[in-house]
Amino acid sequence: SGINAEYGEDLTEASVYRITIYLCSFTLSVSLAASLLLPSSILSREVVRHCPNSYFFKWINGKLIKDLWNGVFLCSNLSLFVLLPFSYFFLESEGFTGSRGIVARMKESFTVLVLFSLVTAGCLFLMTRLIGTDTTPLTLTLVLSTVFLENIVKSPWFMYSYMYSMTSLLGVAVLLVCTPLGLARIFSVIGAIVMKPQLTTSLDEQITMLDLEREWIERNLRINGLTDDVERAHKNRVTEIDLSLSNLQKRKAMSPWRRNALYPCVLLLLLFITGLSISMVVFNILKLLLGYGPLPGIDESFDKEFLDAKYDSYIGSLGALIEIGLVGYIQVASLVGFYTTEKFRWLIPRKKKTPVTTIIVNCVVVLVMSCSLPVLSATLGLTRFDLLGHYRTVMWLKNVHVILIYNMTFVGLSALCLAKKVTTAVLREVCNQLQPPARIRHRFFLHLTAFCGMVGFLRHR
Repeated sequence: SGINAEYGEDLTEASVYRITIYLCSFTLSVSLAASLLLPSSILSREVVRHCPNSYFFKWINGKLIKDLWNGVFLCSNLSLFVLLPFSYFFLESEGFTGSRGIVARMKESFTVLVLFSLVTAGCLFLMTRLIGTDTTPLTLTLVLSTVFLENIVKSPWFMYSYMYSMTSLLGVAVLLVCTPLGLARIFSVIGAIVMKPQLTTSLDEQITMLDLEREWIERNLRINGLTDDVERAHKNRVTEIDLSLSNLQKRKAMSPWRRNALYPCVLLLLLFITGLSISMVVFNILKLLLGYGPLPGIDESFDKEFLDAKYDSYIGSLGALIEIGLVGYIQVASLVGFYTTEKFRWLIPRKKKTPVTTIIVNCVVVLVMSCSLPVLSATLGLTRFDLLGHYRTVMWLKNVHVILIYNMTFVGLSALCLAKKVTTAVLREVCNQLQPPARIRHRFFLHLTAFCGMVGFLRHR
């Protein structure tokens, strides 16, 4: 109804936007499923292990979980390489010459999508030839037969796996930069949401000062002869004072525990989770250097026996819950790091002010990051639950040097961002909390001035 109201009687344009929004909604659903894939699998495994004979959980089995991973893999590739490009082409299309309407726009979008898919398949084939060891001379017949017959007709899963390998490589590269930034910036985000304690200032004193300032401004506004700029500035200041008074009254009505102890508790919890995640990555680096731990997706027995007890966490069910929390924390930190970066803040959705093309770009970003989350967690060693199904076909996971360099880079960037952001912020907060109020500083300087004057008078005597 909102789209119809915006475009009036242009039903074709309204239908195009509605279909595009539906496809973006499906893509976001797939992104949510990909984000919850690893935590739900870990939780399902623990439920099956602790309640093996329960009638209510007999439907949970290894085949179901594996099919779920394959279904999310297929839907993510379908959304990323078919639905989202089609949405963009459908939104920008106008129909072929001499034809108008939604069907004509669909035909043009489908044609452009097919051409785009052919170009993508050709680029992937060239990349395989550049990376591989095949030295057969390239001809047009060889390219067409390889792209169409071998890769698309005979083994379409090879194309999906290869495209997902490239997508996951791009995704984990983005996560490698955004997650350390998010680990550092999430403290600022929490500081803006959770109320900070103010132990050296009195709420009643702040309310009294704001009331006095408001009365003074209102008294000045009743004076004739003020310029328009001064009057406008006074009114804006009154609005700011009213907002500050409202926030202070809400803060005064809160319990002392929530007002003074909630922020330090949340800050300590974030420090603990961040330190634990970095410690697990360091432990994974040591395992890789000593040859103790297998590479992600390499253990063939896990794909068939992942419900076995030998793949349990080191500290049992508590460790499984910690792994679920770490995976969710890494996901939130990566999103915070991406959307708080200066160059990508324009992508933040705004109510009733976000273009549809920006929504499509956001869907692409969220989908790529969500689909790369299981690969990132397995690469960093945040969980003992390995990859399942077609997620195991990611090609670059079989290179131990890539995995080792990725882990070391993640630890280095995380330590650098935390040292730069958190340490500076904590020192600034400590200095602000230890700084005495203005009235105490004023009295101190008055007494110091009087003392110096008395000393000078006594010396002259």
